[in-house]
Amino acid sequence: MHTKTHILVIFGSTRQGRRGEVVTNWLMDRLATRTDITFELADLRDIPLPFFDSPTSPVYGHIAPEAEHWAAQVDRAEGFIFVTPEYNFGYPAVLKNAIDHLYLPWTHKPAAIVNYGGFSAGYRVAEQLRQVFIELKMVPIREQVGISLVPGVVPNVSDPPDSPSKAFLDRAFNGMINELLWWATALTPARERDQQK
Repeated sequence: MHTKTHILVIFGSTRQGRRGEVVTNWLMDRLATRTDITFELADLRDIPLPFFDSPTSPVYGHIAPEAEHWAAQVDRAEGFIFVTPEYNFGYPAVLKNAIDHLYLPWTHKPAAIVNYGGFSAGYRVAEQLRQVFIELKMVPIREQVGISLVPGVVPNVSDPPDSPSKAFLDRAFNGMINELLWWATALTPARERDQQK
């Protein structure tokens, strides 16, 4: 049995010139400092999923052939961090599509959100995603990271290391990852017990 929690980071933007790469790189750099986890990045730009149109709901365990690799990647994870922009007060269609292709690989696993955007830092999209997570029987955690990509607005990943913005983001990241790992540690043995029944 492994001792490190495996986290899947899901980058939910595929648009040309996407600004979220700086956010994802910031997050991956911080995850790399942790010795108690393993992690991988799932960039939805690299996962060519068609629009979900299966006649059978994934809630019954059905996975379309084109989503099998995606399902295996999600199934391996014990927790998730969703990196998402805010588009028109909502999250990207490509992210919802990737979520909707699966059901069972999501269930009873914790999910954190790193949202980014303009002055609002993407906080509105996080509230919408939490509703989706609950329907999938995920555990959306309270702690999150919100990042503004507007220069001069706190918090912003491009600010100097000794700035209030960097300190704010570091506190937010530490709170989020610690809570995510608490839930992953609690839920993993519970899922394993269910599988033995």
